[in-house]
Amino acid sequence: MNVFFRYAAALALAGVAPLAAAQVRITEFMYDGTNKEFVEITNVGAAAVDLTGWSYDDDSNVAGSVPIGALDRLAPGESAIITENTAAAFRDAWGLCAAAKVVGGSTHNLGRADTINIYDASGTRVDTLRYGDQTFPGTIRTQNASGWVSAAGLGNDQIAQWTLSSVGDAENSRLSSGNEIGSPGLSTRAATPYNPCQPLGPRMRITEYMYDSTSNGEFVEFTNVGDAPADMTGWSFDDDSNAPGTVSLGAFGTVQPGESVLFTDQAATAFRTAWGLCAGVKVIGGNTVGLGRNDVINLYDAANAQVDKLAYGDQNFPGTIRTTGAAGWVSAAGLGANLPSAWTLATVGDAEGSYAATGGAIGSPGKSTRALFDFDACVGIGGSPEVTVDVAATTRRLDLPVNGAGSVAASYIDATDPAATDGIVFHFADTDGDVSALAVIATSSNPAVVADGGLTWTGSGADRTLRIIGTGTAGYATIVVRATDADSKSGTYTINYAVSLAASPGDYNYTGASDASTAVAVGSHMLVADDENQNLRLFSRTRSGLAENGFDFTGSLALPDIDGGQPREVDIEGAASDGETIWWTGSHSNKKDNGAARPNRQRVFATTVNDTGEATQLAYAGRYDYLRADLVNWDTNNGHGLGANALGLAESAATGIWPERDDGFNIEGLAIAPDLDGLYVAFRAPLLPTSARTKALVIHATNLRAVVLDAPAGGSQPAGSVTFAAPIELDLGGRGIREISRMSDGRYLIVAGPTTTANGTPPSDFRLYVWSGNAADVAPLPLNADLAAVAAAGSVETLVGIANAGTNLLTFLSDSGDTVWYDDGVIAKDLPEPRFRKFVGVNVTVDVPPANDVIFRNGFDG
Repeated sequence: MNVFFRYAAALALAGVAPLAAAQVRITEFMYDGTNKEFVEITNVGAAAVDLTGWSYDDDSNVAGSVPIGALDRLAPGESAIITENTAAAFRDAWGLCAAAKVVGGSTHNLGRADTINIYDASGTRVDTLRYGDQTFPGTIRTQNASGWVSAAGLGNDQIAQWTLSSVGDAENSRLSSGNEIGSPGLSTRAATPYNPCQPLGPRMRITEYMYDSTSNGEFVEFTNVGDAPADMTGWSFDDDSNAPGTVSLGAFGTVQPGESVLFTDQAATAFRTAWGLCAGVKVIGGNTVGLGRNDVINLYDAANAQVDKLAYGDQNFPGTIRTTGAAGWVSAAGLGANLPSAWTLATVGDAEGSYAATGGAIGSPGKSTRALFDFDACVGIGGSPEVTVDVAATTRRLDLPVNGAGSVAASYIDATDPAATDGIVFHFADTDGDVSALAVIATSSNPAVVADGGLTWTGSGADRTLRIIGTGTAGYATIVVRATDADSKSGTYTINYAVSLAASPGDYNYTGASDASTAVAVGSHMLVADDENQNLRLFSRTRSGLAENGFDFTGSLALPDIDGGQPREVDIEGAASDGETIWWTGSHSNKKDNGAARPNRQRVFATTVNDTGEATQLAYAGRYDYLRADLVNWDTNNGHGLGANALGLAESAATGIWPERDDGFNIEGLAIAPDLDGLYVAFRAPLLPTSARTKALVIHATNLRAVVLDAPAGGSQPAGSVTFAAPIELDLGGRGIREISRMSDGRYLIVAGPTTTANGTPPSDFRLYVWSGNAADVAPLPLNADLAAVAAAGSVETLVGIANAGTNLLTFLSDSGDTVWYDDGVIAKDLPEPRFRKFVGVNVTVDVPPANDVIFRNGFDG
């Protein structure tokens, strides 16, 4: 994908159904097979269903026995699998893509005669099936062949209404790698089956145009913003006469994903020369159907259906652009929307990389940032085999251009490393020969990092998958994929590969960012903030690799501090969620190394959450710009009743005082407070009291949630809007707070660490505490949590998920911006290739005592 965050959803999904309306049914099962047993459930209803808290059991009939909440959300028509196999092995065995929902590792094995029970989050049984050819004579036995339900048997617990699978049957059953027969992952019992592996397909859109230029003529740019090639044979263009077939566009031939093609009234050669385009950029010249100041651009496919349209004109649509001498380019909101107000007039060096042609016209013809994937039209030699990445079939956790060259970050012994497990799907073509006869090889420039033997292929002919497994040495290698035909002509694709060493196979190595500073769980995924920018990235919680989506609200925050034309970072360090809204806070600190003022960091903003898991979407909900000023004034004016400046906040926040010291000013935690509108604001610094600097500070901002959400459009509530309760000083062994997270029972987990850089020696190390949340309880209980593996990867600053009393498997994220990953002396945040940056997620088992153990912290422990 084009620098991480332009992935477009293939399907707009309905809202999540209430439990009463949920229509999740058992649709297929196999009790025994080479690739192990499975149960398929399908949402046969018309609304999406959130499976958080759902479970599965056999004939023991106990709700909660096998949690299946990791399946997250089922779209209407979507199927999901429960299996005793691992999820990855099951997908491989049945040829399912990474998007197919599978929860593996079930220990409740089914027998020849047994029961399948599905329970919702309330423990209510949603569907059940009793089966067994011995118990119910004449019915099916699903050993190495699954059974699927008929329409009559759906949800009726009637095994007689089930059919044994056969290859090519009504459910499109097929053979697995172990010669079992079934069709897991897709059920025809849904009114409209949902295929998560279905690609977007080709999508041609109008992305740039200029109707008049005295020197350089007019042009229209069309871009394939989909994920599959578009064959433009029979396609056409017209203006406001709206007649399909008027001007043929068939000469464009096949347009690859990410490729832009151009249509102009100039000669093609002259147009390329004027704009400095290589011969590989497809241009159809000599158009005689000229565009006017107020006109229409119509794009028609081979069936004469209108694929895209733009009606434009500054006279017809007052306030919109006039493209004389400068092109107009489309925003993401305007793509395919026929919305002239969503188009921007090109300026040199703008977001599209516009520049001046030889005749003075300004534009960026030949490349559009609206594309999901990068394509370089200047790569390749005529007649050579074509080597391209099938971007639709390749996991979204890798980001590779369609052709030419791309970059991949990996981690050795990482069980979910996308390059090693999912692989990169290549497509090969030979215009003058048999693609099956191509000699395809992959070679490594650095066998110490990845040997040629670690480059393995599956598949044949036009579509083959490359998996890359390193040798166990950190570093870099250049991997060249080469396809050679019978005429000895070669086509190539270059992978710039960087691999680090994972601490353990259970770690998750997230790429594309290194400074993970806070995170919020959203089902199977998590939103991770980076203190170096405002991107809120959506990562899988159980799969390494790049973010699958992301959201940037810089434009909503009115940031005043600009450097080099770009706003400085907000330094997002804390987040709190109530399930529907997330509040994010900047550090409110000065610059790290010299204490210079950084006003952009003085922001608290909120986003509303729509959907969950990979479908999560965020919307801006408001901000507050004066929390630091309110805190300082409250302390200065004795608002807490402890005496003016009792907390020393004015001195701590003063310009020239850097934040990472005991008397600095640095907010790093945010949590939902017990009251309706409050948030707990937790500080890495200052430590208190001012005379000793040993206690961590928490301040209850009693109405901060409401103040943020009640902000006027485009602005903030005025200074002085936030009110505070008495400050709380917690004994964390001389440490400040790096993260605070509310538990399911209303208590809080606190990640504590030094105000400065940790060195591993107490109190300059990281510890985990549980706190009651009671302001009078100033001695949180230290927990036995081994955070050494997290600390080895960077600073421990983030805890993902909601903990419960008892044994928890908690995920901690590292801020690895200062970590050297590739044995080259370069810290992660300074790596020039952003895809090589990474942070780590480490699962740590933590036992949290029940809340009634608080008595042992109040004098009974000796």
